[in-house]
Amino acid sequence: MRERLPFLVGLTLVAVALGVGSALIASGIRDRGRNDVLTVTGSAKQRIVSDYVVWTSSLSSQRPTEAAAAADVTAWTARVRGFFRAQGVKAAELTLQPVTAYVPGSYTADGNKVTGYRVERDFEIRSARVSAIAHVAEESKTLLAEGVPLAVDPPQYVYTKLPTLRPKLLAAAMRDAQERAKVIVTASGVKLGRLRGVDVGVFQVTAPNSTDVSDYGDYDTSTLRKDVTAVVNVTFALG
Repeated sequence: MRERLPFLVGLTLVAVALGVGSALIASGIRDRGRNDVLTVTGSAKQRIVSDYVVWTSSLSSQRPTEAAAAADVTAWTARVRGFFRAQGVKAAELTLQPVTAYVPGSYTADGNKVTGYRVERDFEIRSARVSAIAHVAEESKTLLAEGVPLAVDPPQYVYTKLPTLRPKLLAAAMRDAQERAKVIVTASGVKLGRLRGVDVGVFQVTAPNSTDVSDYGDYDTSTLRKDVTAVVNVTFALG
């Protein structure tokens, strides 16, 4: 019996090792099954028309004395305000910024060195009357012909209903991802399982047919019409 004891102990250890190995192999198979997933990208795009506009312009005069520069800007301001009224700009839509004065040797907000006394005034129009204000911006060139040096920026077109649009686009992007996943699994001969996870990308608001994107979400304000794009990365289990 004493001679057989080492042999029996050896058999016991082999059995234990086989049992543990089988359990690990089975666990590995189950883990691999949990990792059999498919990740697809879905997207949805909608063309929208901006419903709000922001338009800025400015006057500036640089003269040997501050009084002379201020007199220029005061006279031109009256002319610009009269032009805006004639074009139908409402009082609530127009904001006149305070006059800014610079002395010789100082620097303007744009970083330009001032060689004489300089006085500036900015105008800002904000309105939901997009077409009307765009027309005013276009007609402002007549002021230049009259000797009023109004410097204008391009209108900035904004869409204010993005919070309402986002859920609809996300739902459409999810449907697109599901359709793509079904096509892939059908061609592969496997089954599409349960949803494992969703990663929602940032929304991109771009000029029509633009390929511009940003990690933080692009927002183009230069065009009246825009494309709003939603992107989702969806992970499914595979059966």
